Amino acid sequence: MVKQLRSKLGVILLLIGAALFSGQTTAQTHGHDYLIVKSADMLLRHQADSDELRQSAEDSAADFREHHYYVKERRPGTYQL
Repeated sequence: MVKQLRSKLGVILLLIGAALFSGQTTAQTHGHDYLIVKSADMLLRHQADSDELRQSAEDSAADFREHHYYVKERRPGTYQL
């Protein structure tokens, strides 16, 4: 019984050691992705920047649409035979 307990203890210690040091060895590789937690201030600034970009894109699209309709109206009609 003591031999079984010692063998289990050895396996448990080996697993704990592997679990503790696996993070250090894999963190040095470039394949890890880390979750960056942003502060509330950064999130609000990002949202404000996104709203500003969205508004400028909508304005630009509206201007392009107006220009397109203006040019289209000036073209002579095309007739199909």
